[in-house]
Amino acid sequence: MITLLNDYYKIDSRVAEGGDTLFRVTLFPGYRAYKGHFPGNPVSPGVCNIQMIKECAEQLIGKPLFLGYISQCKWSAVITPQTTPQLQVRMQLSEVEDTYKVCAIVFDDITTYMDFKGELTPVK
Repeated sequence: MITLLNDYYKIDSRVAEGGDTLFRVTLFPGYRAYKGHFPGNPVSPGVCNIQMIKECAEQLIGKPLFLGYISQCKWSAVITPQTTPQLQVRMQLSEVEDTYKVCAIVFDDITTYMDFKGELTPVK
């Protein structure tokens, strides 16, 4: 199973806030994908940010999850490791039968970068 934790990003903290969980993460500017995405002007790949959300959910659930469905994935600003190395991921998870519905936003103190909604299922 592929994981980006401690390669693309690290989790600095995790705090429960009501029905939400807030993760504070730091991106690693030396991540190998930045060599091609894009040389001299690194931009965080959207797929890596989706994987980061999934992995944060796995931290909450305590088991591997499969991304089964994305109902919304909206980017509203570019994430770069140089200008936005520290991010927050606010997540709501709700379990419906054997599926977890996830709503997450990736943001910092000024900007919301990504709004995500989807479904995750435990890996069997």
